[in-house]
Amino acid sequence: MRILLVRPWVNKNITTVRNYLVGEPLGIICVGTILKELGHDVLLADFMIEKNGKIEKYLKDFQPDIVGITSQCSDVVNVTKIAKVSKQFNSNIKIIVGGIHAMCFPNAFFIPEVDFVFRSTTHQNVKKLIDNIEKGCLDERIDGIYSNALNFKNDGDFCCNDYIVPDRTISERYRKKYRYVGFQPCAIVLTAFGCRNRCRFCIRWHLEGKLQEMPIEEIVNQIENIKEPYIMICDNDFLIHRSRLEKFCELLETRNIKKEFVCYGSVNSILEKPQLITRLQSNGLKAVIVGIEAFDNERFSEYNKPTSIDDNYNAIKILHDNNVACWGSFIVHPDWDKSDFKRMLNYLRELKVELCTFSPLVPHPLTPLYEEYKNRLIYSVEDYEKWNFGDVLIRPSKMSLREYYFEIIKLALKLNGAKHSIQYVRKNFSLKNNISMLFGFKTLFCIYVKNMLSKK
Repeated sequence: MRILLVRPWVNKNITTVRNYLVGEPLGIICVGTILKELGHDVLLADFMIEKNGKIEKYLKDFQPDIVGITSQCSDVVNVTKIAKVSKQFNSNIKIIVGGIHAMCFPNAFFIPEVDFVFRSTTHQNVKKLIDNIEKGCLDERIDGIYSNALNFKNDGDFCCNDYIVPDRTISERYRKKYRYVGFQPCAIVLTAFGCRNRCRFCIRWHLEGKLQEMPIEEIVNQIENIKEPYIMICDNDFLIHRSRLEKFCELLETRNIKKEFVCYGSVNSILEKPQLITRLQSNGLKAVIVGIEAFDNERFSEYNKPTSIDDNYNAIKILHDNNVACWGSFIVHPDWDKSDFKRMLNYLRELKVELCTFSPLVPHPLTPLYEEYKNRLIYSVEDYEKWNFGDVLIRPSKMSLREYYFEIIKLALKLNGAKHSIQYVRKNFSLKNNISMLFGFKTLFCIYVKNMLSKK
């Protein structure tokens, strides 16, 4: 069968993605890998790269039997648009939706135009579904999949996703365009599911469960075959286990693999192994994305984050002493007053992280925070486009919403204009990517101004 896989256009109101994070769509590439192994003709249409791409052209030229659509946060409108256009073109096309949003909110895609919604993806359930479609059997219950023919009812086992080594030839024509912040071209590698921490604002450990690490030899085999010079390791925390990291370095050194890496790493993982950070840096570690989140121990306790202010300082010092950049992420709390924004700014200036991102606290319905803040929500859970980690979702308690957005805008201007951050970006990223990041900040700034002036 001919199967068209689609990553939708980016929601225009997303503040953190369009000009910063244009990584390869790893999930849908992995699904395509299974389909190719089964002997099907697979084509990827990546509309995050093709900003003006037309689904109609792909439908006409490729004549697919199946259209599979991936869903990221707040993609519901564009996913349903692709589904409806595809069904209008040919009502016999089977529409399948998967991705992170389908895992979290599968009911968002329970519409007439969608035939199947994947809540979890395995070799077995993909093969079973495709076999059934070929046979015309659409009403058999399959673990992990909701079927329109069964009125989207499924009380079966919604198992964890399989680990799939991606066939990157599926995205070959786009690969030069994929980047992570300023590193381009950049591949994405996943080496583990789950997390050892249980932060109250995070959904990944809810979705992925306990930490499951893939054999590091298999990961290095992947990396050795990747053409891109830059690699983003997208585990929740790549820096957890010393022996695994030592083996990682040993294999890179033995095989003379020269890549530059960015990864997520927790404060505690950095503190536990400062000497290993030195070795990782010599093997290409360029930056670690650290969830610092707050500037006071009270918030750390509220978030169930096992760290402290002193821990943050010490971890960042270890990175800087080893010439590894720290990209810090922070949460803007809805109970801040103006003095808290000033304290946050001063704290960030002291930390001197090379890049920092911040987002308003998101009480995701799958986290404990939802019950705590649901009575203060500005938007409902069904306002999918607003759950984008940029819009303010919780009504501030100590200032008006307009004043709160104004403080966020001031914080953004002062942080992005920090001298050491500007120097870091100019030194490490190409002029083209610097310009793209500048436009990204302009987009973020305009959206926040628009929100500030909104009547709601």
